[in-house]
Amino acid sequence: MTEKRYHVYISTSFYGDVKAERLKMEYALLNIGVFPWEFNERRTSLNTAQARRQIDDCDYVIFLLGGKYGDVSASGISYMHLDFLYALNKQKTILSFIDAVPEQRTALEQETTPDMVKKFTSFREQMKNESQYCIEYNGLLDLERAVRNTFVKAMRETPALGWVRPKDNDVLQQEIQRLRKKVAKLEQSLIQTAYEINTPATEVSSGTKDEKISVGYRTHAYQDGNLKDIHPQRQMTWMQLLNILAPHFKQPTLENSFLRILNHYLESTALDDAREVLPRAHAVARTQIDARSLQQIKLQMKWNNWIVPQHDSDSGSRIYWELTAEGQRLIAQKQA
Repeated sequence: MTEKRYHVYISTSFYGDVKAERLKMEYALLNIGVFPWEFNERRTSLNTAQARRQIDDCDYVIFLLGGKYGDVSASGISYMHLDFLYALNKQKTILSFIDAVPEQRTALEQETTPDMVKKFTSFREQMKNESQYCIEYNGLLDLERAVRNTFVKAMRETPALGWVRPKDNDVLQQEIQRLRKKVAKLEQSLIQTAYEINTPATEVSSGTKDEKISVGYRTHAYQDGNLKDIHPQRQMTWMQLLNILAPHFKQPTLENSFLRILNHYLESTALDDAREVLPRAHAVARTQIDARSLQQIKLQMKWNNWIVPQHDSDSGSRIYWELTAEGQRLIAQKQA
């Protein structure tokens, strides 16, 4: 008979009032094959979304209330109370465990201000009235028994989807990896197709290594204390561009490296180009290649089979590019 496992989200205050109870609860759940999950840090608005994802994904939600209402959100409601309302809205099976005599706790383990006492009492009553299972416990041993017995009862009366470990898990994992690779490859193909559709055919040259192209870019040139935005055109051969790019793509490298590498190169030559327009230019800054030129260079590198996109099953929709054997051959031939 296959054994089903369940994912359980535990919501408590993060004060020391229920530290021992939390550990005892986790121990009891683990002993019956349940996977408990809870925050090990103070709740804030920043981790509320994470908590809600856990509630969405879990099979059961457990609330543990000692003598504290818990950290209060900007709305004036504690984060544990917000978890409770969210779980209700999502129609999750809720198991609540509340201290039968919270007034017997130490002063540090109880609410002291009238406003917080009122909120605590109201929340306690709501848990009793709206939880599918609500148990009052007296001490750690009683809590352990209550968690074990109540959870077994909940599994029987309100069965959840749960998770069953497949016998042929290795085969399943292999199939998952194959499908991930296929999805990633299709995503990359879609992106590459978009490139080709958005690039006019007139912008694609024959791509021979000595053919010249005009690389357009913009830069800020400084002359006589004044700044001027200029748009030079730099004449380059495809072989020059390959020499600039190749050292950076010997290993698979993210596609946005094209922009960084080409901008760095153009920054080093922009002052000479600027002086064609502004003879007394003494500095340049913020050099940026034109999007059209950048696109043309990437496509030509791909179509010449010099630097091409590579498949990476873990990269999602990100694209890595790598120097090909043909590109390496051309570089070696030039250096010989």
